[in-house]
Amino acid sequence: MSEQWQAKWHGLQDILGPKWTLHILRLLSEGPRGFNGIQRELDGLTAPMLSQRLKELRCHGLVERIVADTTPPTTTYSLTEQGTEIATQLRELEPLVELHDYEDGSETNGCSPTSQECRDEALTTGCVTAVDQC
Repeated sequence: MSEQWQAKWHGLQDILGPKWTLHILRLLSEGPRGFNGIQRELDGLTAPMLSQRLKELRCHGLVERIVADTTPPTTTYSLTEQGTEIATQLRELEPLVELHDYEDGSETNGCSPTSQECRDEALTTGCVTAVDQC
């Protein structure tokens, strides 16, 4: 096997790596949404960041933007066929991740110190770990 797989994984990271990208794909996998609807559903996502991510996803061919001829105009975002395929594959990874909440003073509850340090941003009262397959 050549090193071509590395280039493909770099491409995946370029497309899916920016903050909020996976969240937007996940949300749109549930159905089309307007700009404000997306922003309301994703706590902490600012309008400029959402606008940037939607533009990027449109450029990559994963999201389409439909503007209805209404007064005022209504804009809806939805996944393209390729976006749906990618979101479906990503959703299949969800069972591989566990969320742990800290309980009544417990500092770890299944969380390693490393996972606590790395994911405090996403889950302030616990951690995220890979599911133990043993």
